[in-house]
Amino acid sequence: MGALRYLMPALVADVPRAAIVGHERAYLAACLATCFRGASVDPLAGQLHEHALAAQEHLGGGLTLAQRAHLVAVARATQQRARSLPLADRPAVLSEVVRRLLDDAPSSCVALDVCVREAVTKRYVPSPAQIATAAAIVEAVL
Repeated sequence: MGALRYLMPALVADVPRAAIVGHERAYLAACLATCFRGASVDPLAGQLHEHALAAQEHLGGGLTLAQRAHLVAVARATQQRARSLPLADRPAVLSEVVRRLLDDAPSSCVALDVCVREAVTKRYVPSPAQIATAAAIVEAVL
């Protein structure tokens, strides 16, 4: 019983998970996808938001506080840049940016990945110009 006393703190300690390839990109994608809201008006946007929050929560454990803060700042700056786009272009461009950032994402992002791919193919189908804008945004943030 004495050994258990020494093991308990180690068992319940908040141990960060190992970094996974694509982890930071996926966290950035999840942060960006939280801008989709309005489940009452657009159920797909609500699903994107919910899956993004879940992915953020899971992925955040594998990143340091400084990494998370940096990625949140990048996401906010990217969202600010997206606000300069015409209103009609924003959902298509941002969903394409999120889709591209989720390439090579860990398995904890499957629900977000499936949802954003559905958004890109069915709801917010991007035009070639919007795809080019999304590619430029991804290039700038990486």
